[in-house]
Parts: sequence; C-alpha cells; structure tokens
Amino acid sequence: MIFAKSIKTARFYRISALVWTLFILYETLITYFIARKFGAFGDYVNSYMVNILIFYVNANIVLPYSYKKPKYILFLLILLEFVLSTLFKFAMVAGFLYLGLTHENPFNDLVLLITKSTWRFIYFMGLSTGYWFALNIIVQRKEISDLENNKLVNELNKQQLEKKLVDSEVAYLKSQINPHFLFNTLNFLYNSSIRTSPELSKPILLLADIMRYALTETPQNGKVDLSDEVEQIISFIAINQYRYDHNLNLSFDISGDSGDFKILPLILLTPVENIFKYADLKSAEYPAKIKLELINNQLQFMISNKKLKTRRAVKSHGIGLKNLKLRLDTYYPNTHHIDISENDDQYIFELQLTL
Repeated sequence: MIFAKSIKTARFYRISALVWTLFILYETLITYFIARKFGAFGDYVNSYMVNILIFYVNANIVLPYSYKKPKYILFLLILLEFVLSTLFKFAMVAGFLYLGLTHENPFNDLVLLITKSTWRFIYFMGLSTGYWFALNIIVQRKEISDLENNKLVNELNKQQLEKKLVDSEVAYLKSQINPHFLFNTLNFLYNSSIRTSPELSKPILLLADIMRYALTETPQNGKVDLSDEVEQIISFIAINQYRYDHNLNLSFDISGDSGDFKILPLILLTPVENIFKYADLKSAEYPAKIKLELINNQLQFMISNKKLKTRRAVKSHGIGLKNLKLRLDTYYPNTHHIDISENDDQYIFELQLTL
C-alpha cells in the first residue's frame, strides 16, 4: 500500500513538473514574440517561483481550510497571501539587483511593479482556484463511485449470504431423511403391494417419484426443468386424489409450452401443497383451481380456493411461504412478483415470474 502510494506521488510530481515546464515555455515564447527579447534569469525566477508557490498554497491550504467557512476568512487569507507574496517578490528583486541577475531596476516605476505583481497574483489565484475546483469534483465523483461500488458489493454479498442460507435450510431439511432408507422402503412397499393390493401400488410409486424429486441433489445453478416441476404438481395432486378416493374438487390447467425453461425446485409445488392443508377441496360449488400460463419467458401461476373452516384446518405459521419469498428474492431479485389476497372464505395466490 505504501509502495503504491509513493508511486502515485512520484507520478504526480513528474506530471506537475512537465505541465509547469510547458506553461513557462509557452509564456516565454509569447513574451518573446511580443517584445522580441528574452528577460533576465532573475526575472523568470522571481515571476514563476513565487507565483507557483502561491498556486499550491492557495489550492492545498487556503481554499480547503476556508471551504464552508465564513467568506471573510477566505478574504483575509487571500489578502494575507497577496501582502506576503508581494513583499517576498520585492525582496527577491532587491536581491537580484544586488547580485546583478536582472537587467532593469523595476523600482524605478513602483506603480507599474505593483500593478504587474497584482495582475500576476490574480492570474495565478484564478488558475489555482480552477485547479482546486476541478480536483475537488474529481475527488467527490470518485467518493460517490466508491460508495456506489461498495453498496453494490454489499448487496451482492447479502444476496449470496441469503442464497447460502436458503440452500443450507433446504440441505438441512433433506438431511433429516436418509434417502436410501426411504427409497428402499418405498420400493419394498411397492413390490409388496403389486402382489397383495395392486390399487395401492400406484400411489406408492407416485410418492416415490415425489420424494425422489424433493430429495435429489439439484444442479449447480440450483434450477431444474420447468417440465419436471409441473410433473411433480400433477403427481402430488394425483396422490392426494388417491388419499381421498378421488373426491377432491381440484383442477390444474396449463397453457403454453414449458420448453427448455429452468426454475428453482419446489417454487410452484410449495403453494400447491398448502391447498391440501388449508383449502376446502370437498366443495363442488367452489372447486380449487390451479392455473399455469406461459407467454414467451413470462410465467403466471395462480391458485384460488375456498378456505377450510372445519376442525381439520391446520393453523398456518407462514414458514413455507416465507421461505418461498426468500428464495425468490435471492434468485429472482427483480423479476418476480407475488400477490396474495384473501378474506374469510376465499384465498388467492398469484405469482408472476420471468424465467
């Protein structure tokens, strides 16, 4: 860090030296073309050494110190600069005259000397002020840019942390069941049911498919085929129809082509599962409806059902929905929208998602 800072400092000095050299050369040539002669060495030293010193004192000390302070402080400091620089210039002129480093005695016309000194002071003060403003704007823009970058980095870190949290929760839930033990048991029950109760074999097979989908490791990007998610919804509805002897009033309508779209697993299955906990699925007058519509890469998913009011209704803790929103916020931060409307009798869930 120190080495990098020293490199930047050395570069700044090199650039400053080059700019001042070009500036002095420019003014010298202009003066020569007008007066057809060069000045004495002492004249150049006296003119530029003091004025360059004024330039940096004003830009690095006076203006930063007086910034956002009462205006009279800036006025007093500039007046002090003018007085001290003028006295210093006069002292240098006197010294150069004594050493013979200047051709003419500027004290012969004191009014002209003061006028020239004042004009040069104002000129370099203007350059210094412009330099300070430009540098200040650059620094402020860099600070704003750094703040925005830090904000973006913090937001990205937050999203990554939330993603890891969701993934760890899902992994924890999966770890509660030994998949091999579960699938071996379901396989045993399926084989046994084929011989003893063929009607029971199909729901066991559906359950095995659902559990395999829920417990199987997802790809590295965390998404699965949308068609697989849809297939699990169909299987989930089917197995529950077996549970209730096909007396559930529930429909699942699909429009559009799922194609090669990918989606987070259980995003659609989670709200469907809630139907079988909180919905009245025995009502023929108000059947539960699930609709999935795909238009290009826009997914619209809606669930509407009558609320269950019997003692069998399970009290909702909102954990599944909270986890669903967290996963959507993490993986689809600006491309999804959930809308839930309900009253004492009706519940409607709507999800809009850009795949």
